[in-house]
Amino acid sequence: MAPLGGSGNALSGGVGALIGRERRFAADAAHELRTPIAVVRSSLENLQLAPSQQESRLYIARAEEGLARLNTILQRMTEASRLEQGLRSAERERYDLVPVVRGCVEGYRLAYPNTRIALSLPERRLDIEGSPDLAAQLLDKLVENSVDCCGAGESIRVSLEEQGGEAVLSVENKGPLLPEDMQGRLFESMVSVRGERRPGAPHLGLGLYVARLIVEFHGGSISAANLPSADGVAVCARFPVAWR
Repeated sequence: MAPLGGSGNALSGGVGALIGRERRFAADAAHELRTPIAVVRSSLENLQLAPSQQESRLYIARAEEGLARLNTILQRMTEASRLEQGLRSAERERYDLVPVVRGCVEGYRLAYPNTRIALSLPERRLDIEGSPDLAAQLLDKLVENSVDCCGAGESIRVSLEEQGGEAVLSVENKGPLLPEDMQGRLFESMVSVRGERRPGAPHLGLGLYVARLIVEFHGGSISAANLPSADGVAVCARFPVAWR
């Protein structure tokens, strides 16, 4: 009976953790939605009282910006929610991470022509257990984050190597440093220290939250730290190597 009780406790703990995470996500989402909703509401209220067409157009434009922000927030929240649900039933396979990273970086060089992307890969296979499609999605998030954060004219470095039985995938960029109190929180939902890429485009921190979910699906861990040179940031994902 002891093993059964142990399994029951583990199951209960896992369910409790999941419920707690979903409650935090819902609370964060409600907080994030509050501002654009207030913008839309106030703009519509002022529109009713606007004495001229010029002021009416101003309030209409503000309401449209608020609606666009709401739409972006909901899209990103939906992406994160779908991924969480999909991971519960996703199948794992053994695959070589090297060609996945190489193919992704070739695409990024076309997608981000104004950013130099250096690549370092091992010469041999580096097999892990998980999903190559999800690994590509993970790298998408990490590179997008680095492109947003790197300084003008700076390059990004993507590297993959084997260290002590782990496949270590690192994305480095030169740019603003991470505050010490944020380094351990970047991979929570709705947490970000970045400025907005364009007016009205929210930075929810969901990209790195999604990255964390994917890494954990692979049985790995993810972290972010300032570079030893103190001129940029590195995000590092570690996966157990699947030995032959």
